[in-house]
Amino acid sequence: MLFVSVVFLIGCTSGDEPVLDVKNVRHKAMPADGLKIPAPRGMTVGPNDTLYVLDNGGRVLVYSAEGDMQASWHMPEYDVGRPEGICVFEDGRIAVADTHYHRVVFFAKNGDVKSMMGKEGEAEGEFIWPVAIVQDDDQDFYVSEYGGENRIQKFSVEGKFLKQWGGHGTEPGLFQRPSGMVWHDGKIYAADAFNNRIQVFTDEGEFIGLLGAEQGENAASLHYPYDITRSVDGDFFVVEYGANRVTRLSPEGRLLGRFGSTGGDSGQFLTPWGLTIDTKHRVWVADTGNRRIVELEL
Repeated sequence: MLFVSVVFLIGCTSGDEPVLDVKNVRHKAMPADGLKIPAPRGMTVGPNDTLYVLDNGGRVLVYSAEGDMQASWHMPEYDVGRPEGICVFEDGRIAVADTHYHRVVFFAKNGDVKSMMGKEGEAEGEFIWPVAIVQDDDQDFYVSEYGGENRIQKFSVEGKFLKQWGGHGTEPGLFQRPSGMVWHDGKIYAADAFNNRIQVFTDEGEFIGLLGAEQGENAASLHYPYDITRSVDGDFFVVEYGANRVTRLSPEGRLLGRFGSTGGDSGQFLTPWGLTIDTKHRVWVADTGNRRIVELEL
């Protein structure tokens, strides 16, 4: 069994906001790493709904769609900090934003290091605290980083620098801690964590607008959105580190539902860091402060 508890809930929210309809909530405790129980941070779903999880023990954990542990390995180095972002590339490589080592590490499926790119700095192809990676249909990939330039860099599948955009600030097109990203249909949707918004760009870096801005007063408020993912039906799911909840938005940014509150019980989160969704409409949440993986079955 993957999960140690099963709870049947509708959802948790406040006021008149719509509630995210959740059929089941399941929790999985993180596996020990020696005498420590690390906390999950980043996650993604690969082919066959394989779940990849990064934790603050410096590990990559791989689970089958049925919840069986398939593999685990440590980052090459992790004494000064742990990675935060992970992406499974079309060619099978597993790319990890090695945040505190200012680089991207590429692994084979068995955990062997295939290559690394980047070093600390603000020049093209350099990084300061990279936190997320996403790939587009042409296999180009994008890396967001919140140190120094607060920018997004675009690379070819071979790792050649192509473009960059962003900068530190509150104005449209600028960031205060760019975090999780989604690529869809020629656009990048980027969680701008400390500015409490999702910014939308073309994948050539042209600023389009803020997700949900056309909703006016009905736009969904966000509190430190740390990660964003997109379901197969086109809706976006955002994990809010500051509000301890998961928010579902339409493709236009209309609020469809919210789930979660602050705490350690079922239906609650504590500083959740990342999320992803699989083809079975299961939302996986890195419930960091509670040191567990949470599955929301929709």
